[in-house]
Amino acid sequence: MRAQLLPVLLLLFVAAACSGDGPGEEPPQIVEIVDEEATPAPEPLPLPPVPDLVVDLHVDTITQIIDKQLTWDSSLLEASLPSIEVGGVNVVVQAAWIPRGAKDPRGVALRKVNGILNMVRRSRGKAALVRGPGQLEAVLRSGRTAVLIALEGGTALTEDAATLKELQELGVSMVGLTWTESSPFADSSAEPRTGDAGGLTERGRAMVTLCNDLGLMLDVSHMSDKATAETIALSTAPVLASHSNARRLADVPRNLSDDLLTAIAAKGGLVGAMFHGPFVVKGRGADIKDVVGQVQALVETMGADHVGLGSDWDGIIQAPTGLGRASQMADLRTELGAVLSPEQLKAVQGGSFLRYWKAVEAAAR
Repeated sequence: MRAQLLPVLLLLFVAAACSGDGPGEEPPQIVEIVDEEATPAPEPLPLPPVPDLVVDLHVDTITQIIDKQLTWDSSLLEASLPSIEVGGVNVVVQAAWIPRGAKDPRGVALRKVNGILNMVRRSRGKAALVRGPGQLEAVLRSGRTAVLIALEGGTALTEDAATLKELQELGVSMVGLTWTESSPFADSSAEPRTGDAGGLTERGRAMVTLCNDLGLMLDVSHMSDKATAETIALSTAPVLASHSNARRLADVPRNLSDDLLTAIAAKGGLVGAMFHGPFVVKGRGADIKDVVGQVQALVETMGADHVGLGSDWDGIIQAPTGLGRASQMADLRTELGAVLSPEQLKAVQGGSFLRYWKAVEAAAR
């Protein structure tokens, strides 16, 4: 009888052991498996909207700061930081200008680019350097003034591609291949070359292609008509004239013919109306309404999406009456608002530039 009961007792013992109900043992825990995909992730906080852009496409402030040993806060500047803020300007293109006959043009460019970087560093957090449209929007959301750096004068590119890349690494995002003297890359509107020598040189064509590849904005202000037309045709990205006007209102070589304005617009480019009186109107002193007339002419020819503002303040200009300082940019916007639609005004004061820069970036990609 005992022999018959032994297998049954063994089975009961094993069952009790497997049940986890033995002395000192916890009952088995039920683990709930959560489907992570079914759990909604927390929604990201929405970004604040990008403020309306108010852009000045060209100022020469760093040259005045270096030559006169000033700071960006100085009241002696036409485009001081306080004046920019009063005028509502939140994007400003600072030009590293190379004078005629500079003995060390690359050195001049490096000094001015580094000077602009120091301006920004010493702004007590009020300004920030930007190198692309995404950075521009982020800086504007933060309430700071966005600063871009432009090279004005191809003579600085002494080692061609190597110098261009060096300057880009420092922060240059816009390049003008000439000033009033012709360069190894293109001839200037102030001294156009004749015949086959005019326009872009072989080195200039290579430089246009390199700027396209690097996503650098190409500025045709100061180029001869032939060099401008060839740059527009060759460039795979839209080009801009940062500070030029309509020649039909002021017939000077620095301004652009209707044909060139139309060609720039057709490829998605941009022209910034500039404030130097003799380039605004001929035969008399200019005033703020004459600048409005230039903007209207550009809008009629190109469309508002291809028109901006490029004052040339601090470039020793003959400023129009009522438009002698960056603080008066607000007055100009008021005057423009009387003749442009709200959509056109938004484009001219800065929206057109953001569209343009995004197009240049897209072309490089």
